[in-house]
Amino acid sequence: MKKLPLLIILSLVIALVFAPSVGAQQGEGVTVMMEDNYFDQADITVPVGTTVTWVQAGDNPHTSTSYDGLWDSGLIQGGAEGSVSYTFEEPGTYSYFCGPHEDQGMVGSVTVTGGTDAPEQELAETGGPSLAMPAMLLLLAGSGLLGWAVLRRIS
Repeated sequence: MKKLPLLIILSLVIALVFAPSVGAQQGEGVTVMMEDNYFDQADITVPVGTTVTWVQAGDNPHTSTSYDGLWDSGLIQGGAEGSVSYTFEEPGTYSYFCGPHEDQGMVGSVTVTGGTDAPEQELAETGGPSLAMPAMLLLLAGSGLLGWAVLRRIS
């Protein structure tokens, strides 16, 4: 019985260490650098809710402009470290280009996965629990079993 508080503390510590990674995919930010005449990650795949930021990192002027008009950074001078961001709320593939360097192949695409038909979206919209909750409970139970095994081995 003396070991129960130690087991609880150990379980909580393990859960707190790993909890930030549970469900961290959706809504994360992704950065694409605009280098001299290429995008460092031209074609990316992200989940719905992700904000993509294009950052000017080259010496030449660049833009990040979507073909369908969703975002346009305007011309960002070289060395300015300017940026433009866009949050993708709908699944699909969004192509973009650099105005001055499109002919040189400075193009890319963002493929957005998930959406309103994904279970976690439906539950979040109806007020139900997110899918991260069962994962968290499983993690907590697993850390409790691990702690119990460690304490049992020590004694």
